[in-house]
Amino acid sequence: MSEQSSAMRVVDRFVDHGAPLSFRELCASVLEAEHDYLVLDLDKTTHLGRNLGELLAWELCAYEAYGESGTERPGRRWFGGRVLVEWSKPAQLAGYLGAGARRWALPGIHYLVWGKLASRIPSLRRLAYRRFGPNPTSAVQRRPQMVALTHLATADEPLLLKLAHSVWRRHAPDQVISRQDLDWVRARCPGIEIILSSASPKPMLDVAVEELGADQASYSTAKRINSGKAKIEQLREICPRLFDSDVNVVGVTDTSYGEDHCWTEHFACVVDINSPTPFPPIVPQASPARAVHSATVLTREERRRRNNGDAGYLDARRKGHAPTHKVELDGEALRTRLGDLLAEINQLTSRFHAFPQQWEVAHTLNRLIESSRALLTAP
Repeated sequence: MSEQSSAMRVVDRFVDHGAPLSFRELCASVLEAEHDYLVLDLDKTTHLGRNLGELLAWELCAYEAYGESGTERPGRRWFGGRVLVEWSKPAQLAGYLGAGARRWALPGIHYLVWGKLASRIPSLRRLAYRRFGPNPTSAVQRRPQMVALTHLATADEPLLLKLAHSVWRRHAPDQVISRQDLDWVRARCPGIEIILSSASPKPMLDVAVEELGADQASYSTAKRINSGKAKIEQLREICPRLFDSDVNVVGVTDTSYGEDHCWTEHFACVVDINSPTPFPPIVPQASPARAVHSATVLTREERRRRNNGDAGYLDARRKGHAPTHKVELDGEALRTRLGDLLAEINQLTSRFHAFPQQWEVAHTLNRLIESSRALLTAP
């Protein structure tokens, strides 16, 4: 929550784009010629459901166990592509699974309970606020992030770059945004600068910049995790002009678990794609945010299958999440629909700024802000 103002407001425009579309189709609706910057998250933004930085850490585990031949050769991968099982190498497999369990078991269980399950079970989420404070997501993510970053810091950069390229190639079918898409963006918005901002480590961002043709990137290190509000701080360091009042910026992210919701405090236009926790249409009064967009954006494989005749094909991971109708509302319509809720939110916002460590107030406030989406998109 912004400390600049104790009041909240609705944005001037809210669009849920409804039926799945391509990234270019989305950009055609959002980007204008006068936009100066496009800020992109990586991971689940550029690739459906894939945390590339985490996968790079698992790739290093496999390399240490099997060597280069194991990581390069196609094999059975479990647990969302993280674990490489080589039954033909039982000794290496045993060592690999043992090392992985020692490194990841406790942080993984911690994140499963307080991150994934807490995002779905209201009572557990309330306990997360009580245990970790008013910003539980960042606190919970930090533990597995540090495990991955500490491990990656033990390897040399050329090796990590090679492994990062391997991760990128393997998950090409899940790719949502391509270099060709960003070339199209540059043609539509001459002079636009494209910046990647991610919690993934530098080698993964180096490969992403190369593969996508971005201009620059910010990333995590073992000393500094580039997540949540830290992304904004790093963006100020690498590109201070991004936050000038006369600069037009569009921020695009999956904002999983709400980790990038603070973007609404800094960018005039924010877009969530393939998000389980999309941006709310309620923002701080002092925020420059004027428009919020949400979209289901198709992967390379989904587009291929549709072009080959399977017109309604969607990845199985989207089951139960694909929207079916478009919702577009201006500020007046939003105020009409959300007026009573906004008044309640503003009462709680004043309490939160007076007592920012009250986890119960933070929990209730964020729950109410997130509930605003349901009032707009319900059939």
